[in-house]
Amino acid sequence: MTFRSPGVAAVLVVLNVSSVSADGPFPAYHELYFQQTFDHFQPLAHARWPHRYLLNNDSWDGRGKLTNVCRGPILLYAGNEGPIEAFWSGNGFMIEDLAPAWGGLLLFPEQRFYGQSLPFGNASCSGAEHLTYLTTSQVVEDYVELLAHLKATMPGAANCPVVAFGGSYGGTLAALLRASHPAAITGALAASSELGYYDLAGWAAHGVTEFAFEDVVAEDYRTAVPGCLDAIQAATTLIEAAERSKVAE
Repeated sequence: MTFRSPGVAAVLVVLNVSSVSADGPFPAYHELYFQQTFDHFQPLAHARWPHRYLLNNDSWDGRGKLTNVCRGPILLYAGNEGPIEAFWSGNGFMIEDLAPAWGGLLLFPEQRFYGQSLPFGNASCSGAEHLTYLTTSQVVEDYVELLAHLKATMPGAANCPVVAFGGSYGGTLAALLRASHPAAITGALAASSELGYYDLAGWAAHGVTEFAFEDVVAEDYRTAVPGCLDAIQAATTLIEAAERSKVAE
């Protein structure tokens, strides 16, 4: 994939770009790394680590140009728990529909501690002293800092509105990005987000209990195949009643 803007290409060379293509005809991406802040909540700490993200500007060619000199909106997928390329290959809505229609720049940052975004390298998940830096707050700040860097260094991006997208936990990240940084994130689409579960005070008003998720799953099994839930419950009862040695066998 070739970046259309000479200015953008120059910036990406500085960031040590390597080109990667998705399988088949699906649009390709560029894999890049940003020297990300290690701990956003310790202002005196200056440690950084290589934060991976994917970028595609195939449609960011001026077709979505705004009156504020923005070349087109930035469409950010809030990467969640997994390698970021997995979310790229399953996101035709943003990549094949919205970006071409809006002339958007596609930005897919990877969540810290997943994929290649490992603050402690191969030892990142080796103990609590490392995993204490795997928090939703740190992830949100990672994305905001990366976004600020790109808007400051990519010609035509400084005044561009940003819309965050995500599904499941990624949807929660997208919503939190908009709620906590409204100056940076213009809007968010949170699909299948569990955000409402964090609002304990609102549970009663919406009929939510500590068993709400389990109730939804049980109802899916109940309606999918007659007798499915009963079979699961019967098997669970047998397993719980069996001696541990026999279960192991």
